[in-house]
Amino acid sequence: MKRIQKGPVRGISFKLQEEERERKDNYVPEVSALDTSVGGLEVDGDTKALLDALNFDIPVTVVNPILAAPERAPRRERRTVPGAART
Repeated sequence: MKRIQKGPVRGISFKLQEEERERKDNYVPEVSALDTSVGGLEVDGDTKALLDALNFDIPVTVVNPILAAPERAPRRERRTVPGAART
């Protein structure tokens, strides 16, 4: 089933893939991500200005976005190969 979750898989029944796709399409979360009655949405200042410019009357809380540092790729260790001389 994990392979089906990533996308279509050759050699597996189309019926099984279609059932899995329908199951995902029919999923309804218990709490909507767009439900503003719980406490409003958290947005940055630019988004708040955009909502105001478009005359949307949605309760929002302005928060400063957290900037994540980019991950550094792990350094590869150098291997020494016998007989391979540097020139």
